[in-house]
Amino acid sequence: MRRWFVSYTLGMIVGAVLFLCSLVAIHWLGPQLWVGVALGGSLLVGCNIGLEVLKRHYQVTTPQAIFRLLNWS
Repeated sequence: MRRWFVSYTLGMIVGAVLFLCSLVAIHWLGPQLWVGVALGGSLLVGCNIGLEVLKRHYQVTTPQAIFRLLNWS
């Protein structure tokens, strides 16, 4: 469970960075980077949905429960 939580969170971060970098780079490098925008957005949305499903299934919806899951408290 902890591994999936961290994986989905990292996937969301990578998707957001890819989305934003591709969106900015389109101006200089051309419209071929729309594929990067689509991939980054898909990764961001897909990991967000997966993370929400995981949190609801294991009833880890409060910040305190997430910190306990990650052993931060």
